[in-house]
Amino acid sequence: MHQLRHIHERELRFLGLVLITGLVIALQLVDSLRPLGLSGSGWRVIDRQAVERRIESGELSDREASWYHPLSNDEARAARAGSAP
Repeated sequence: MHQLRHIHERELRFLGLVLITGLVIALQLVDSLRPLGLSGSGWRVIDRQAVERRIESGELSDREASWYHPLSNDEARAARAGSAP
């Protein structure tokens, strides 16, 4: 029984530090998960009918961009090597 009485100042400070650390970690986790629940986050939902209407009205093009082209062999090798063509 006498050994249980030694759990006082030093041990209580250590336990308090552990509890405060755990609380700070829990608060950080809750704060970092909060944006996941906001509207507008996560997967995009594309309104396909709206996109098709814009293509039909001429506001959007149904062709590829003029700058788009398949990579040549030299460009593919340069991209794999990490340098610009």
